[in-house]
Amino acid sequence: MAEYANELLKCANPECRISSGGRCIEGFDEASICPQFGRTPANSEVPLQQAASPKKTTIELSSAKALTIFGAQKILSDRISRVIAIIGPHDAGKTSLIAGLYDQFQAGDVDGIEFSRSQTLHSFEQVCHDARAESQREHPHTERTARGDVLFFHLDVINTNNKLKAAVLLGDRAGEEYIETRNDPDAAKKFFELSRADVIVMLVDGSKLLDNGLRHNIKTDVRLMLQAFLEAEVLRKWQRLAVVLTKMDEIRAGGDLGNRALSEFSSLVERLKENYAEYFSQIEGFQIAASPKTGSEKRGEGLSHLLAFWMNSALRYDAQKLPAITVTPERYFSRIRSIS
Repeated sequence: MAEYANELLKCANPECRISSGGRCIEGFDEASICPQFGRTPANSEVPLQQAASPKKTTIELSSAKALTIFGAQKILSDRISRVIAIIGPHDAGKTSLIAGLYDQFQAGDVDGIEFSRSQTLHSFEQVCHDARAESQREHPHTERTARGDVLFFHLDVINTNNKLKAAVLLGDRAGEEYIETRNDPDAAKKFFELSRADVIVMLVDGSKLLDNGLRHNIKTDVRLMLQAFLEAEVLRKWQRLAVVLTKMDEIRAGGDLGNRALSEFSSLVERLKENYAEYFSQIEGFQIAASPKTGSEKRGEGLSHLLAFWMNSALRYDAQKLPAITVTPERYFSRIRSIS
């Protein structure tokens, strides 16, 4: 092997040791006739551990889930917004209202208000699923809101009449937490959605208003919660109050009991207007059937009127751009500004 120059003592087979005085791994007596001799191993120029890994380009996508307070505040600081605090005990129809409104936009505009976009599409689809045929349920169903910090469903909508674009943030908190303020008004002070709301929506469960044993409790709960909010000083005089009777499909099917329930609801709204008119800019009553139990009823009944009430509320918070972040110069001389 000595007759070969050192630069030729190499083999394309990385396991061959001919360059270190060994024999040809292929068994050739003369290395020169080996087809691998004198060639550079394919992986010898760039060590494996030094080989450049391919660059990965990633794009971080939004989770499209309901927003936290921080996420809601980013929207509030950036554009014209409406915060809607929806209040009611479990099974009063809060989630159905949210899902029903979203479903209304699937078919087009809602009385001149068009859907533009949403940062919470995934959460909207989740709450709508069990009320759709794809869920294979016999009757529409909505999941119970879990306890914890308030979350917000987001919609950007456009008024086709004046082209006003606004964000709508629907507060979603477990109803039990609102109910508990009857005995502990101070608990309401931590409810961000109440003090920031443009519209407070008090839900009155229509199915319970049909029940002679529960009717009185339902009306009392509404009054006690409002009184607790007042004592906690979370109400603002520029806010509007919407008192919403839910499950109108059940009330219509209730015959005489249904008629009595409607009468009881009307008297409740009038009493709230008498007792709380000075604490709200406007108090109105609404009747809805967001998610009827039978297929013969129209889904989303009354929601267009409620949406119009939300959007027509006076602007308390206009669009505010976040202030520019400035750095204070270290030298006092550099901080001097012209008087003019």
